[in-house]
Amino acid sequence: MKKFITKFLLIISIFFIGLQAKNTDLPKVDEVLTESNQTETNKTEEVKQNSVLSGIIKQSTDQISEENKTAEKEKLVEFLTDGKEANKSENEITIAELVAEKAVNSPKKTDNSNKQSLGDIVKEIKDINIKIDLLKTSTDANKTADEISSLQSTKESLLFHIPSAITNQTVDEAALIAYLTNKKDLSKKLSKLQNRKNSFDYIDANLSFTAIEIGENFYSSLLKLEYMFKDGRKESEIKKLIQDTLLNLQIKDFSNIKNKIDELNIKDDQNATLNNKYSNLISNKKTYEEILSYLSKNTNLLTGNALFVGLNLKFIIDYINDLSPFEASAINLGKIIPIILIMVLLFSIRRFLANIIYFVFTLFNKNKEKNIEIKTQVVDLIKKPLGVLLIAYGVDICLSIFYYPSPVPLIFNKAFGVIFILLYSWLVIEIINGYGIIIISKLAKKSSRKEVLNLVVKILYIVVVIVAFLLILTKMGINVSAIVASLGIGGLAVALATKDIIANLFASIMVLFDNSFSQGDWIVVGNVEGTVVETGLRKTTIRTFDNSLVFVPNSKIIDNNIINWSRRKVGRQIKMFLGLNYSTPPHMVEQVIKEIKEMLYTHPGIANPTKKDALNDMRFKYRQSIVSLDDLAGYKNNLFVTLDKFDDSSINIMIYCFTKSVVWAEFLDVKQDVMIKMMKILEKNKVGFAFPSKSVYIEETPMLKDIISVKDNGDKATETKQIDVDDKNDKNINKK
Repeated sequence: MKKFITKFLLIISIFFIGLQAKNTDLPKVDEVLTESNQTETNKTEEVKQNSVLSGIIKQSTDQISEENKTAEKEKLVEFLTDGKEANKSENEITIAELVAEKAVNSPKKTDNSNKQSLGDIVKEIKDINIKIDLLKTSTDANKTADEISSLQSTKESLLFHIPSAITNQTVDEAALIAYLTNKKDLSKKLSKLQNRKNSFDYIDANLSFTAIEIGENFYSSLLKLEYMFKDGRKESEIKKLIQDTLLNLQIKDFSNIKNKIDELNIKDDQNATLNNKYSNLISNKKTYEEILSYLSKNTNLLTGNALFVGLNLKFIIDYINDLSPFEASAINLGKIIPIILIMVLLFSIRRFLANIIYFVFTLFNKNKEKNIEIKTQVVDLIKKPLGVLLIAYGVDICLSIFYYPSPVPLIFNKAFGVIFILLYSWLVIEIINGYGIIIISKLAKKSSRKEVLNLVVKILYIVVVIVAFLLILTKMGINVSAIVASLGIGGLAVALATKDIIANLFASIMVLFDNSFSQGDWIVVGNVEGTVVETGLRKTTIRTFDNSLVFVPNSKIIDNNIINWSRRKVGRQIKMFLGLNYSTPPHMVEQVIKEIKEMLYTHPGIANPTKKDALNDMRFKYRQSIVSLDDLAGYKNNLFVTLDKFDDSSINIMIYCFTKSVVWAEFLDVKQDVMIKMMKILEKNKVGFAFPSKSVYIEETPMLKDIISVKDNGDKATETKQIDVDDKNDKNINKK
């Protein structure tokens, strides 16, 4: 086992090292759009209004000098707030501090970087949306559908990289200052043009400023998301931030600006410029809303692993890498060492956790007795799913470490979501099974109804499987409510097809609550006789006395008469007839009957009719006025020894009594002892057993001499006839 663990961990380590070397950079997304037919002037305006923020958000791994970071940060905060922090809201100050901290810790922008920035991804998604809107106006439906499908697929790929890009943002300080300067200039321009709100210059500046505002709102929220992810915030907090930002965008209405553009009496080129800016503003808004909606549906991507955050593995990774002699891009010991330690730790504590679960069982069970065999069986049952679950959880943590500081990709997140549901379901089923073993071992000592627990355990199995199935469907994004609502006629068809299964299911419940028999009872159902092995949801299993196993549907059981030979406390019947010779005198018959009766009354194995056994049972003491107690509880103690009839060859005495024990072997011993004692009573009184016989009486017997005379005459006649035959044969020979 140790060799296997060592090899396994070595393979995992090599895999992570190779995967890290292959995926150091975020893959470049291929170009999916052709150049638009916008004029050079429109392109210039778009760069001024929308690409400024995209330019300051980028990805890199180099770090600038650590000197004077605090001073630079304070200077940037003052610049971002116009030196009026007292007049700014808490949210604005927080965003300014985040941007400033990001700026001073980010590298200078390089032209030769081939990494795709967050701003580039957002711009590509926006361009795809514009292209799709243009294609929807095309007349060739088939070609349009194929192109739109291809663009949608590309957009999904871009959205897939959004969470990783969010957690790797860096801010170019120079670009940030240029952006803020541009914003201030537009703000001053709008202030000067307050008296000319219906002019081209004002609407043009207003469109540019509005585009900057919604972009700032969008990118600021993404910056907050990055810090919340690295800070290990709860999923509910992250989701609230995303939904609040999305709501702020959705409630913005720019129709008044469009109305002003339509009312303006300006040149065509100016009108085209304003309309292009307005379309660009709407496209930005649509793109931001789409990205935020995607993040809202996949909030778990930005939720850090609880153990990763709780153990502060970020600090451990950075600390080990600082001490490592290797470059982190080649061999990242800060990730490899925690991965190995976590896998070894989780794999080694399986039995320990299984013992803890067993200890919890014993607390609920309140059983003072300790059974090592049962404990071993239960622990082994729980250890298997628990071990697999711990390994899966370890791999999940290792993925969080491996992809740090980026979030784990969506495909892994969804896959592990389904895997965890399956493994937890398996663990719950085995826990139910283990707890059932403990309860059954306790019930076996009390001879209680074990089949009730057996049926309950099976019902719980089905409930766990159904819940797991519904959770998997939900995890995969399938609307379970819609599936349930759409059953309709299909549900009716399924019900008709499974009517026998449903009938057997309800029959099993009726058998359970009717309490007609229990596990281990000797019953007769129809033409099947044997011992009840198990009562399931669909069938009852019976072991017959010739050792065959018979499965009887529960619906058949409730439709047949059930004979339960095990439902008796005292009294297994002995009924026999004792035949005496006809030569036995009457007084001897009376004496034999009297002695046999006395023997039975005093026999320790025969039920005595003078004792009210049922009334001694506290469960039935207070029900004697409602039911026949002896018949309800199964107490039979009748005893009769009497002259029954004069048979053909015997005087018959009937012996009718019940043994105290209902166990077959004990019943046979008592019956044998009673029969031997009856033989001794007959022997003592010199009375013989009668046996079947017949007497033949002949009224007249012929004389012996007459019988002899008749015989002699017959012999002489036979001899004469034979001589005559011989003479005829001789004459025939002579003639020839």
